[in-house]
Amino acid sequence: MYNKEKLMQTLRDIKDEAATICPYVIVAQPRRSETSPQAQCLDGHLGLHVDFCGFSRGYIESTGMPVDSARNYLIEAALESDAEYLFFMGDDTVSPWKAFKILHETSQKNPDAVVAGVYYMKINDAMIMVNKNNKIYVPNVDPGQVFEAWQTGMDCMLIPMRILRKMREEEPELPFCCIASGIEDIPFIGEDNFFVHRLRKHGFRLLVNTDVQCLHMDVYTGKYTAHPNVNLDDYYTNIPITEPLTMADKRRIDRTWATTTDETSERYLKLASGE
Repeated sequence: MYNKEKLMQTLRDIKDEAATICPYVIVAQPRRSETSPQAQCLDGHLGLHVDFCGFSRGYIESTGMPVDSARNYLIEAALESDAEYLFFMGDDTVSPWKAFKILHETSQKNPDAVVAGVYYMKINDAMIMVNKNNKIYVPNVDPGQVFEAWQTGMDCMLIPMRILRKMREEEPELPFCCIASGIEDIPFIGEDNFFVHRLRKHGFRLLVNTDVQCLHMDVYTGKYTAHPNVNLDDYYTNIPITEPLTMADKRRIDRTWATTTDETSERYLKLASGE
């Protein structure tokens, strides 16, 4: 017969040992609110919707913060760890099961780069731009490519922590992300634009691996925008995937976005005036 006391002690030892292990990757998620649905499960030990098997992992989230403040908060929190990578995932972005491992493989081959997957603006093109002959355009994002981008969103982005540490070390007086709108002569600048500009300034590249095709989901309906040839069997979600978003959905989403942008502008004008 096995000794129950020794068995339980061994299980406790394993648990205690696991608590001493540092995360290799930290998954970071800005959330709109505590009550808004999350498209995927990225925390915990069981039922994860993205494959992290074999990698020690941590999870951090922010709730109800402006997105630039949220990203700064999450980056600074991750920098307190010894992790090798920070993996940003939006709470309405659905990445395929193999997203992390595909991006990680690309990053290992390109240590001077941040690597992003493909996700689309809702009812619009892929949120990826390239610069050719000083002209910006949306490239072909069919699967099977790795290329350098001028700009992407941050909602499926794998960032080596050494890059973040260098950026902070060289310009500690600047945030990683900032949204600006209506301040002096500044047009609208998103937090992802701000981050990628700083990234280039510090000599790093931004790569896209088009084998990571994400769904940009309306978490209240399960509707989405994505590459026209996505295989929906590649995705695990908390919310049943329904059908592509329509123009009627776009009108509703645009009204919400306009309200959010007005609130952001007002916040930054107060900051700029010292309020």
